Amino acid sequence: MDYGKILGRAWEITWRWKVLWILGFLASLGQGTWNGNGIDYSADRSDLHRWGIQDPSGELVAGIIGILVAVACLAILIGIAIWVISVIARGGLIAGVQQVEEEGKTTFKDAWRVGVHRFWTLFGISFLAAIPIIILVVVGIVVGGLLIAGTVGAIDQAAEVGGVLGGVSLVLCGGTFCCGGILLAIVLSQIQIYAERAAILEGLGWIEAFKRGWDVLKKNLGPTILFWLIFLVIGIVLAVLIFGILGGASLPFIALFANTDPGPWILAPICIGGLLFIIVGALISSVVNTFTSATWTLAYREMTGLVELPAAEAAPEGEAAA
Repeated sequence: MDYGKILGRAWEITWRWKVLWILGFLASLGQGTWNGNGIDYSADRSDLHRWGIQDPSGELVAGIIGILVAVACLAILIGIAIWVISVIARGGLIAGVQQVEEEGKTTFKDAWRVGVHRFWTLFGISFLAAIPIIILVVVGIVVGGLLIAGTVGAIDQAAEVGGVLGGVSLVLCGGTFCCGGILLAIVLSQIQIYAERAAILEGLGWIEAFKRGWDVLKKNLGPTILFWLIFLVIGIVLAVLIFGILGGASLPFIALFANTDPGPWILAPICIGGLLFIIVGALISSVVNTFTSATWTLAYREMTGLVELPAAEAAPEGEAAA
């Protein structure tokens, strides 16, 4: 496998077909996690009086609870919508690269249509990839709970040796589950990457595609690890460059803030800087996701023999007839 050729072609597609950047951005939306912040809803009467509320009634509490429930439901619906869009966009990215390679062109509409058409297959692949992790988490919680219960019981009975052994067992089992979970997540993630391409490029169902992804991974473990290392190096280089540029750009502002008295005007550069950071971050994320997806798609095509021979390599009609 010519790794340089695949990476070069992936970058060529990424740079030339910038319409795929939109799909790369949408695909990146579902790769994050929702992090909640702890909120203290308790309040004493002085806080209520500060807001002009003399005595909280049952109706007021019920109204607040209703608003919180409505906001939570809206957040869940928005999260589901973002995840659906990201799944469709992942399929569209794969289809877009395939269309460029097979037809010499692609459009957002054509690529998006394929992602929508294969959504439920991609959903099934994601579900299969999540099942082992869910089982591992449940088993880890049960085993951890039993070990904690045994350790606490030993300590309560003044069995110091038992308590120490229980604590050591808890740490060892916890570390084993964590390491095993990380390794399993990496393997399943790679199977999902290949399975999604099997679904889009070969038209397989979600179970067949998942089996195909596992088979491709087994047969191409070396190239897969090498691509992972390449992406790791690229990620480190990008991180160093980005933080270096941001650090250099922020030095004048830091010097300005250190030598002047802060006032309301300080909000302007902070807001502008934050907006620029979000825009630049979204742009970089779109390009990186597009390049990464294109690389895996081109690699999958070569690993599975889906790359067609150029017309120049085909036998002339006279020789074929002979």
